[in-house]
Amino acid sequence: MEVHGCLGCPPPRAVVHPAGRLPAHASDAESTLIYMARKLKSFLACLRYRDAFIFQSPTLIGLAIFFPAVSLANGLRVLLVSGGSFLLMAYIFSFNDWADIRLDCQNPQPHRPTFLDKGITKREMLALSALLAGVGVLILGLISRTHVLVALIIILLGLAYSFPVRGIQGKGLPVFSSGLHFVNTLLACLLGSLAFSPIDARALGVGSYLGLLITAGHLVQEVEDYAEDRLANVGTYAVRFGQKPVFIFACTLFGFSFLFLFGLAQAGLLPTEMRYAILVYPIFLVAAIRAYRAGLNPESVWRLRGQYRLLFAIVALSLLVSALVAK
Repeated sequence: MEVHGCLGCPPPRAVVHPAGRLPAHASDAESTLIYMARKLKSFLACLRYRDAFIFQSPTLIGLAIFFPAVSLANGLRVLLVSGGSFLLMAYIFSFNDWADIRLDCQNPQPHRPTFLDKGITKREMLALSALLAGVGVLILGLISRTHVLVALIIILLGLAYSFPVRGIQGKGLPVFSSGLHFVNTLLACLLGSLAFSPIDARALGVGSYLGLLITAGHLVQEVEDYAEDRLANVGTYAVRFGQKPVFIFACTLFGFSFLFLFGLAQAGLLPTEMRYAILVYPIFLVAAIRAYRAGLNPESVWRLRGQYRLLFAIVALSLLVSALVAK
């Protein structure tokens, strides 16, 4: 789970370097190649692939909705935008991990291994984040200057959310943190739509719907991370206003997102079949009530997050399929 921290690093842990002990008979060149290969493997192990893919999904939806016709040129655009957007989202999470490393190490509760455990130093992790962002911008620059501008804004939003200075770190500022999630998701969707079409009401509508969805999901995550955030004195919604009010607000926001999606379909901005996606909301509510009755402990909320991710993946897949069939 995500935890929050500030600049600085605790005393180094006693960890086994992933490069391991090199074979005694290896030459200098062979030793260097082995070390580089194992170092690369460590860097790749630090990427949060699932999270990056989830946050990249608005881009893929934007691509699918505005995809004009099958051709080699359009296929290349899809590959470039998909690759560039994935690297941007991977940058957001790697930079967040770099910024939060101090409290990650101080967290007394069990959590996933940090990049330090995988043999990557703080400086190397920061360099990895910069590399991901830079390569992502370069790839998107092959599409248009507008894509570069959108990518740069996304990078700045990632900095604002995770920058490890208490008082200006976006994740600890209610309303501002939600605004960052909403705008980042909207821009991610526009990365996809702009590959084939100028910005219009449909692109803004779909991006806004996805922004509401991601923002509500982030509020649920804050409920899950309440204990760690309170210990770290990070002023999230849940810490400031309590778990139950924030959880109820998140569920309400999820409901509003479905009404918003229904409105988009009713207005003709999306296939009319998407009106029926609102039927998913009662299923979500049943799971949410179960988590609420369990006391909103980390295990119950974590289970709920897995359940609603599956539900919303079905909605996103329906949106993709209906958009492609309608062409």
